[in-house]
Amino acid sequence: MTFAGLLALGVGAYNLVDGVVVVVGGGDRSLLAEGVFEVVVGLVAIALGVSALRMRRWAWVGFMALAVVGLTQQLLRHFFYDHPNYVSLALFTLAVFALTPLDVQIAFGIRPPRNVLLTDRARNPIDSV
Repeated sequence: MTFAGLLALGVGAYNLVDGVVVVVGGGDRSLLAEGVFEVVVGLVAIALGVSALRMRRWAWVGFMALAVVGLTQQLLRHFFYDHPNYVSLALFTLAVFALTPLDVQIAFGIRPPRNVLLTDRARNPIDSV
């Protein structure tokens, strides 16, 4: 669980630095838009990393969604542009693999623990008291 938070902070720091380098380097509008997108992804990932270290449920959902967006962006860059960022692709892939295990989902409250029996309280009102 700490690994997921630290990974989010690492992803955020990498994307933030990469985006700033691209924006400062200049270029055409497409390259500048790409740099600004990287800066935004970096800032969001840092915020999610801090929240993941605090074990917030929404941090898991946000980081998984950010990983999907980041993977999609990198795959589009790979297939349609000449400069894919393989480090970012690897970090987002690692994030998906780190967030997927059942134990991690249980820790963040995404899934119930294995020993919890989910029942319908309307059918058994006495057992729910």
